[in-house]
Amino acid sequence: MTSEYPKKNYIFEFKGWVQCRVPTDPDPHYEPRGVTGYTFAVPGEPDLDQIIYFQNKDGVVRRSYCPKVGVYVTGGWEYNTVGSNGEERFTSKRPIKEGHPYYHAKVDLPGKPRFDSRNGTIIYNGFGIINPFGLSIEGKDGQCIYRRFYADPDNPQEDLSNYPIELLTKYECKNAIMDCVGMLLDADVLQRSAFRNERLENLQKEYADTKDAVKRAGLEKRISELKNNDPVNRRTNQIGTKALFNYPLNAKTAMVNDAEITPDQDWLMDLWLGGWDADALGFYIKGYVQVVLNK
Repeated sequence: MTSEYPKKNYIFEFKGWVQCRVPTDPDPHYEPRGVTGYTFAVPGEPDLDQIIYFQNKDGVVRRSYCPKVGVYVTGGWEYNTVGSNGEERFTSKRPIKEGHPYYHAKVDLPGKPRFDSRNGTIIYNGFGIINPFGLSIEGKDGQCIYRRFYADPDNPQEDLSNYPIELLTKYECKNAIMDCVGMLLDADVLQRSAFRNERLENLQKEYADTKDAVKRAGLEKRISELKNNDPVNRRTNQIGTKALFNYPLNAKTAMVNDAEITPDQDWLMDLWLGGWDADALGFYIKGYVQVVLNK
């Protein structure tokens, strides 16, 4: 006889703009200002830190007329199931929409996550494993969920150099088609080249009204870069960069409403990124995660 047990489930859909201030080829990954690549820290800005920011917090460098950093839950489902061994059935379903405590919840990667490619030995072009990768979802009324991904949950390591490269290549980013897993780009990503030209016009007006010498120097650099906007130029061509990360949130423990739990299965997650904005030093993401809680 099949034993039955109830489970609380969520499927969260999320999207938004992310900042990652990275140097680009042929600069080395540790270059602090940007010299020979096409991304730079302009006068008045701190050094490039390579950290991936899902939320507008300390460390984010706001540039005028750029997308605002922030990733939020935009939909999904809360539901209960009962059963096991493929015999599960719904006992309740509730869409995550306006009025739900997790609607527009903040989605974040705590710590200082970076694209780690083991010095280019995992994958080229700055995309490796996002490490550390721990996904947090912060809703209303103190509701929050957090769990980590590890390349080997039975041997959790913070430093990827402690893992064999054969294991890490299972989780490197994959090339993604425009509508992979049904996640179509938003209009402002598809028209990023036109947005670059619009931003150029706005920055030229801002420059004309700016008296501060440091701010003017920063604007001059941004304006000169935005003028390089032909289709074959990397600044424009990289707008089409697309990648898909498939990380199971698989740490042995998780946090739910500040209480530690021990899930009995991985939480499946897909993360799509693209629309690289060389001026904003950021990109657009869409993703989903399935959270399964034992009642």
